[in-house]
Amino acid sequence: MFRNKLTFRNLCIASAIVVILKIVYIVFFHKEFWAVEDFTIATNIVKYHEYSQFIKQGPTAYKLPVYPVCISFFLELFGDSGLMALSVFQAVLSFFSPLLIYKILELFEKKVVGILAGFLFILSPSYFIYPTIIEATNIFVPLLLLWFFCYFSIWFLKKEKTVHYVSLGLLTGVLFLTQVVIVPLAMMMLLALLFFKKATWQKFSVLMIVLCLIYSPWVVRNYFIFDQLVLSKTPAWQNVYVGFTANNQLFDDLKLISVERDNFLYGMSDEVSELEMEKVYKNEVAKETQWEPIFFIKKAISNFICLWYVPPKYFYDNSISVLLGRKIPVLIFNVLTIPSLLLIFRRNKMLFWFSILFFGNFTMPYLIGHAANIRFKLDFEWYQLILVAIIMIEIYNRLTKKRILERCASRII
Repeated sequence: MFRNKLTFRNLCIASAIVVILKIVYIVFFHKEFWAVEDFTIATNIVKYHEYSQFIKQGPTAYKLPVYPVCISFFLELFGDSGLMALSVFQAVLSFFSPLLIYKILELFEKKVVGILAGFLFILSPSYFIYPTIIEATNIFVPLLLLWFFCYFSIWFLKKEKTVHYVSLGLLTGVLFLTQVVIVPLAMMMLLALLFFKKATWQKFSVLMIVLCLIYSPWVVRNYFIFDQLVLSKTPAWQNVYVGFTANNQLFDDLKLISVERDNFLYGMSDEVSELEMEKVYKNEVAKETQWEPIFFIKKAISNFICLWYVPPKYFYDNSISVLLGRKIPVLIFNVLTIPSLLLIFRRNKMLFWFSILFFGNFTMPYLIGHAANIRFKLDFEWYQLILVAIIMIEIYNRLTKKRILERCASRII
């Protein structure tokens, strides 16, 4: 009975129903749309036709361009209702995420796992509410899932048409201009196409040329603006600094930057360029830590806990909404991920090491910087849902087998 309900048709229906519920919630019940830097840049694009966070300082590279440009489109088109329209669009876009999860697993010949993982995505409280948040995760997750589908289509189906490599190169460029965290993993996976002879040098060259054509205008633009090479975006030391601020740190002995000092430095960013602010943040970290390794080791531990559980601002919040909406689900996911990885290790070593690489790619940057936002985990939590689905199917199969054996034994007796 359980497996009979796990069909692609039911997944599509469930996803559509949840999208409708999201839209109803957004239009009739949600009161305020939370937005920060991306929205500020988008506002300046619409108002001044300038990609700038602080318009009097001129152009910025504080954020990658895809999401701010996306926001600006809705602000230009819908005016004061732009954020609501964007949220509705994000809700509609979320319809495709569980379906793409299924299509990816279908390539691995794991249809039932794909369907169950899709349902887990639909039922996730965090993914349900997130379209109301004006953050790049809303477009990054479906983009990343589409990228994986295109990538593994080439890997498994050995698609040799040039158009498939052009499409993957185009999608890779857009993905890199949305979230920098994916770049190391994606580049290793692209090189694996060559290493495992899934792509010829000719096709791989086409892919990389398209990728460069999409991505290089951003680098060239940054060079002319800042007179130096900015490959992705400017914040680096700022992220390390934020990990030591009182509001974004879990351990009391690592709250080296007071709220007052943090507010003062944040206020400086209105007057000081983002590259100069990077020097300020680096000096602040140096002053407070004296570059003692113990501070950075303990911060990495703190960040790991906050990334894989909840950020500091929710850590001691045990309200019903936080417990049921985030804390309990993420604990269940984490607990079930461990036996799932052990199971995969016994059955498919390559998939196991890919999983470790995948989680490591998304975890390491936040150990160095900070883990103050839930969206960091949501960028890759969908993969955890796949692992949870694997172990759930395994448990179900074993229980079913046990019941069958018990029935057979009872008949014999």
